[in-house]
Amino acid sequence: MSDKETTELGCVVKCADAVADALDADVAIYNGEIERHCDRYIIDECIGRETRKNLLLILVTFGGDANAAYRIARCFQSKYDRLLVYVAGCCKSAGTLIAIGAHELIFSDHGELGPLDVQFSKEDDLWGDTQSGLAVMDALSALQLKAFDAFEKYFLDLQRRSGGTITLQTSAEIATELSTGIFSQIYQQIDPIHLGEAQRAMSIAGMYGRRLLRVSQNIEPDALDYIQSAYPDHGFVIDRQEAEKLFQNVREPTSHEAKLSASIGDSAKWPRRSDAEEDRFMFLSSEISDANENQSKKHKGKK
Repeated sequence: MSDKETTELGCVVKCADAVADALDADVAIYNGEIERHCDRYIIDECIGRETRKNLLLILVTFGGDANAAYRIARCFQSKYDRLLVYVAGCCKSAGTLIAIGAHELIFSDHGELGPLDVQFSKEDDLWGDTQSGLAVMDALSALQLKAFDAFEKYFLDLQRRSGGTITLQTSAEIATELSTGIFSQIYQQIDPIHLGEAQRAMSIAGMYGRRLLRVSQNIEPDALDYIQSAYPDHGFVIDRQEAEKLFQNVREPTSHEAKLSASIGDSAKWPRRSDAEEDRFMFLSSEISDANENQSKKHKGKK
């Protein structure tokens, strides 16, 4: 580690310790994709640490695995009296699920959550790309709406142009055949298994969210349903003003918290790619035993 990196790290720790003292909280950061192996690492880190009463977590992620997100949030809820999630930048999808488990959200001007939308692998994709559960369900809803619009148009046109000489039953039968002829080929391309996977993934996220909010009590079940289904796209931005309508405890960062985010830099705002768990999650504040020892040394020095 270079002298510059050592100095920057020391600045981050100093800022984190100031926040820790103000909130009686450990301060940690998670930056990167949320995956199953990461939840095991975080649980081990919490078990092996002498913890403070609360936890402030700076969470920066595009999302990931809902099961891992649930395990991480559950771990923090069980180890700490209060979980505070600091949304200093991008916190999407499975990151929103962890935020639902928080007792309080700290939201900077750069902060953004996203819909509670689970990502899963595309069918027959060699590159491992993912797609949104919302995209699949929205596509089906749009197709159903178009099919109904086509039926309605054919039915009404037949009634109007025939001047009533064609019965309602006959008009309905003709409209049905025309609509079916247009949309049957499209519906045949829909894989029911793929559709079921999307529906199941969305249900899993919702059920996890309900379990987490029973502890955090920072969001109502109706608001949880809204986050899961009301937004049109995976990337939709839920900023602080929007979050205040959904969550009960949302606030701006204090001067100490803003200084902490600034000392971390872009890593507090934008997700980065890393395979190593220790590069994604780390405690920034000194462990409570170390902090007490440092305070004792300072006190002796003043004498």
